[in-house]
Amino acid sequence: MTELHQTFLFKMVAEIYVQIDDIIKENREEVIRAMRHLDLIGRDYPTKLSLSEVMTLLIYYHHSGYKCFKSYYNDCVLYDLRRDFPDVVSYSHFVNLIPRALVGLMFALAHQMKQSKSTGIYYGDSYPIPACHPKRVHQHKVMRGFADWGKTSVGWFYGLKCHVVINHLGELMSCTISSGSVADNDAGLLFRLTKELLGYFFGDKGYMLNEDKRNFLERDGELKFVTKVRKNMKKQNLELEPKLWLKKRGVVESVIDIHKRHLEVAHTRHRSASHAFVNIFAGLVAYNFLQRKPSTKICIERYLLRQAEKPLAIAA
Repeated sequence: MTELHQTFLFKMVAEIYVQIDDIIKENREEVIRAMRHLDLIGRDYPTKLSLSEVMTLLIYYHHSGYKCFKSYYNDCVLYDLRRDFPDVVSYSHFVNLIPRALVGLMFALAHQMKQSKSTGIYYGDSYPIPACHPKRVHQHKVMRGFADWGKTSVGWFYGLKCHVVINHLGELMSCTISSGSVADNDAGLLFRLTKELLGYFFGDKGYMLNEDKRNFLERDGELKFVTKVRKNMKKQNLELEPKLWLKKRGVVESVIDIHKRHLEVAHTRHRSASHAFVNIFAGLVAYNFLQRKPSTKICIERYLLRQAEKPLAIAA
């Protein structure tokens, strides 16, 4: 490892640890209560590693460039990072500690999403997280009870779905995990994803809503759902700016590509369901540490100013 790369590694690990440790200290009581409820505290796996250190090692894995966690731990953690983590344990011991990080990672992700900017322009999409190859579903046991059959534009899969909503700056606003059979335009799912958003929500044809769902989700005009339309449907009565914003929906697909290809959020090599969910949430948290995220240039100030002047023009 070169000296420049080693310096960058230590700097990023320190940044992750400081932020994660602050979140855990701030929500310590809630985290402990949730861990006790899930029976994650009190297991016979004694260690000097703190929860923040375990989470840091799991999050940094998604930035390390390794595709195999065992190689990452044995080659990088036990040697390059031993100076920063003097109480690091063996690989087999650390594997037993991984489920403890699930609650903390969920709190960290929720905290990061609250820090994202509310810009009024949001893009939503989902992507599959396969549990196994479709031909091996009959013998698959790891994600049984969580995974289900689903269909995308590519074809059928068996597993989970990750639903994400971002702003036009590429920051995660909300995120949820569901079984593969849950549709993108499910009213309950969309309500959880968008209940705190105001402005415009842009999606593909999978987010088309009937009149009842639209009235329920748009909350008297607080949020406007804009989607692509099919050829046999009426065109939406939109102003020029929302039409242009809809054409920039590809930014969310760029974010998903980073999740799947670079952060290894979706793969089928898990040996337990708890490890699978820890990997997913660690990858989502790791995305928020990227210095440069996919974004699109949108000037919304002029549009908002024109909207504010409309009532005055009508009154005149």
